[in-house]
Amino acid sequence: MIKYLLFICLSVGFVSCKKEIPLQITTKTYDLKSDLDCTAGNCTYVHFEIPFVSGNEAVSKSMNNRFFKFVQSIVALQNDKKTSSYDTLALNFIHNYNEVYRTYPDHAVAWEANFKVNHKEISAKVYQVVFDYYMFTGGAHGLQATTVFLFDLSTGDIIPTKDLFINFEGFKHFAETEFKKQLNISGSLNDAGFTFEKNQFKLPENFYETTNEWILHYNPYEIAPYVQGSTIIKLPKQQVERFLNPIYFKN
Repeated sequence: MIKYLLFICLSVGFVSCKKEIPLQITTKTYDLKSDLDCTAGNCTYVHFEIPFVSGNEAVSKSMNNRFFKFVQSIVALQNDKKTSSYDTLALNFIHNYNEVYRTYPDHAVAWEANFKVNHKEISAKVYQVVFDYYMFTGGAHGLQATTVFLFDLSTGDIIPTKDLFINFEGFKHFAETEFKKQLNISGSLNDAGFTFEKNQFKLPENFYETTNEWILHYNPYEIAPYVQGSTIIKLPKQQVERFLNPIYFKN
């Protein structure tokens, strides 16, 4: 009897230890402006919208680190590569502008670091994060781009693109057909003004879900000159679902 009760206690303890802590994902916002040459419509500022993950420590740490390294890679200048917080990253950005303004007050133009985010669970195993951001630190034009992360919720790791599909080559062929159809391309891709390597179609670096569609999002420079802007192809969900890997997208 004692052995039986001990077995039950150990079993309950084991189940309790194995129970996963649910993730909670919110959005934190960071805003900072320069106090130099700041007028309406012409002010150096930082705006960060950042997902913050808590709960399962291993998963949340992996995802939070990924967000920070991404923003840091875009915003950080040479003297703040070792920054470890968003607050310091924002302060350094403003400080760098202030130094430029103090040195060249007649030629300095307002800088901008503007990161907006949308994030949601798109299946029981996949969490989608879409950053839309604009960076400007002088020059002919700024950088307007989109970056998408699709996380495995069980590990906190980025899911490799090919793993999202049960038939990757089939999806790639379908995407190329839709690309040409939606952009009215009858000949070669590069004759239509694109810059695909060896004139061969490739999927974009960013692929994400909206309410009714999956989006193929090519950033400026990815397959076309900057002046052409982003290239966006919208694929109906029903037509994409047959290609998706049920390991990640099973209902």
